[in-house]
Amino acid sequence: GIAGSPGFQPAGMEKQEEAVIQANVAERAERYDDMKSFMKKRVRAGGGLSQDERESLSVAFKGALANRRYAARVTKSTMEQEEQEGREANAALAAGYLTKVKAELEDICKEAVALVEGELLPKAEGGEPTVFYKKMQADYYRYLAENTDGDVRIQAIERAGSSYREGMVQAEEHLLPTHPIRLGLALNMSVFKYEVEKESEVAIETAKAAYQEAARHLEGMPQEAVRDAIENLQLLEENLRLWCPDGWQ
Repeated sequence: GIAGSPGFQPAGMEKQEEAVIQANVAERAERYDDMKSFMKKRVRAGGGLSQDERESLSVAFKGALANRRYAARVTKSTMEQEEQEGREANAALAAGYLTKVKAELEDICKEAVALVEGELLPKAEGGEPTVFYKKMQADYYRYLAENTDGDVRIQAIERAGSSYREGMVQAEEHLLPTHPIRLGLALNMSVFKYEVEKESEVAIETAKAAYQEAARHLEGMPQEAVRDAIENLQLLEENLRLWCPDGWQ
């Protein structure tokens, strides 16, 4: 019968694998909007995401967002240049385009948090998957806060702050201080505190604690653990140097 044949897979499995393969192709082609759609399809096919699938989901949203963040920066500087040189009509056209790009950016952030809150966090097993999704939730509220004004910004700042805090509680409970997701969470939370909330002392404390604890734990750990942690440790160190010109050690 069919069930015994080696190629047989349940329909759900086929959908999951198909979506992931399509996402990988889209990533190679640097078509992040498509990759994002394929990864959403993978989420909706059911079953928890593997570590690689979580990474793909993150890459898809990050790529789609990076595209708009770059466009917004270029458009804003064009608009300012046109204003300085007295070409008001050109500046107004650039401003109109900037509004369009910012609306797309806002939509991507809202799409990311809706997916995380509506479908991923409620079904996540504790530990690494939960911390990963809390970090993603917090990061996209932060990006939303960085690119909006008024009530939307105020609410995004509140939600980012609570998501980072909840993520850190989970990370400290379930992940080693050297775990790249725990380190990445501490790094992004400290940047949020410094750049968005303007709480420089809290930012420095957060970054310093994460760096020092990880450095202590890395002694005598396998080479692989050191390699996984090194990138985030370097970024934490760079920020601390920037924030504490008189030294932080």
